[in-house]
Amino acid sequence: MLRAETIKSEHSDLFTFVQGDLESTAKICHRPEETCPDSLVYLGNRKQLDAVSSPDAAILILHKDLLPEINAAQKWRGCLFSVSAIPAAMAALLKYFDQKPERFTQWGERHPTAVVHPSAKIGKNVMLGPYCVIGAESVIADGCLIGSHTVIENKVKIGAHTILHPHVFVGSACEIGSNCEIHPHSSIGSDGFGYAVDACGRPQKICQLGNVVIGDDVEIGSNCAIDRATLTSTHIRSGAKLDNICHIAHNCDLGENGLYTAGFMMAGSTTIGRRFVTGGNSVVSAHLTIADDVSLQGRSNVTKSIGRSGAYGGYPLQPLQDALRTAVNIGNLSKLRRDLKKVMNHLKLSSDEADA
Repeated sequence: MLRAETIKSEHSDLFTFVQGDLESTAKICHRPEETCPDSLVYLGNRKQLDAVSSPDAAILILHKDLLPEINAAQKWRGCLFSVSAIPAAMAALLKYFDQKPERFTQWGERHPTAVVHPSAKIGKNVMLGPYCVIGAESVIADGCLIGSHTVIENKVKIGAHTILHPHVFVGSACEIGSNCEIHPHSSIGSDGFGYAVDACGRPQKICQLGNVVIGDDVEIGSNCAIDRATLTSTHIRSGAKLDNICHIAHNCDLGENGLYTAGFMMAGSTTIGRRFVTGGNSVVSAHLTIADDVSLQGRSNVTKSIGRSGAYGGYPLQPLQDALRTAVNIGNLSKLRRDLKKVMNHLKLSSDEADA
C-alpha cells in the first residue's frame, strides 16, 4: 500500500508532483487496461495512455513527455506524478507492493523443524523456514529470511535483511553481506574445479580451502553456482546482480554493480571490473582481467584480457561495431563464394592459381 504523500515526501528527487489529492492511496499496481480506484498505474508511452480503462486510479505515474497529452482538469481524478524514466520509477515504488516477506513469515519466526546448532547466533526478527539448517558458529544478522530446506554450513556470516530462498546452499566459512537476495537452488561455496594430473594420468583433487565473500545489495538468481576459492576468496562485490543459471568459478573477483545475464559462465582466477554488463550465454576464460565499464553482446566469448572500457561482442571478441559487421558478413558468405567462383571461372583460374 502506498500513499501519494509518501512519493512526494520521500522520492522528490525522482518524481515531480503534478496535481491531485496527496491523501490518495494505492493498494495494488495495475496495468493501464486494468485500472481501478485502488491502482497505481505507470504510463510510459501514448499507447499505454490510450489503454487506461478508468480515470479513477489512485496514483498515476506519467512519463514527462506525455504531460502535453494530459487534460488534468477533465480526465484524471487520481494523484498525478511525472518522471523522466519509468524503469527507475518502478524500482522506487514497486517495493511498497511486494509481498515476498509473507512467503517466509507465514510459519512464524522459527518453524519447529528448523535445525539450529547451539553455537550459532541468530539475530532479531530472523525467520527460519521448515527444515532449514544453520551450522555451528554461523552468524545470522537481524531481519534475515531463511527459506525452507536451505542449508547454511559452519562459520557462515550473513548480514542484516538478507533473503535466502528455499533450497539455497551456503558452504562453510562463506560470507554474505546485508540486503542481499539469493534465489532457489543456488549454491554459494561449493568446491572449485581444481585437479592435478598424476604420473598415471589420473586427476587428483586439489582441496579448495578458501571461501566466497559476497558484498552488500547483491542479488543472485536461481540455479547459480559460485565456487569457493582454493586458498583465498571468490568475491562478488557489492551491487552485483546475477541472473539465473550463472557459473562463477573459483578465485574470481566480480566488480561492483555488474549485471550478469542468464547463462553467463566464467573460468577461474579472472577479475572483472566495475559496472560490467553482459548479454546472455557469454563466456569469459580463466586468468584474465577485464576493465571497468565493459559490456558484452550476448553469446560473446572472451579469451584475452580487456584493458579498455567499451562495448564488445562475438568470437573472437571484437569491438561491438566490428562484431556486428562481422555477423552481417557471415550471412553473406554463401553469396560471396558464388560470386568469387564466377570471377575465377571468368578469369580461367584454378584454386591453386588464386592462392598464388
